[in-house]
Amino acid sequence: MTEDTPARLRILARAAEVTGGERQDSYGPVKMNLQRIADLWTAYLDYGVTLTPESVAWMMVLLKMARSNNGWPYHEDNYVDAAAYAAIAGECRKDD
Repeated sequence: MTEDTPARLRILARAAEVTGGERQDSYGPVKMNLQRIADLWTAYLDYGVTLTPESVAWMMVLLKMARSNNGWPYHEDNYVDAAAYAAIAGECRKDD
């Protein structure tokens, strides 16, 4: 990619790169990791709602959205992660 490459393409390319490489190497298989988070959040919330790996992925998109709208300087990583989590949510739904 060049500096003329639109930001949306850079963001999506980076999201694909990190979800298939460094993040998986650090945190393990994505669905297993999201299930652990879902179990912990479900226990913590204690509202009788059972979360799924897909719902955790969407909630992480919301977290990234909140971080990008807090008035702090622009961090492309928030957009990369949000794109990656949206794709992961789709993968989780497809697998279920």
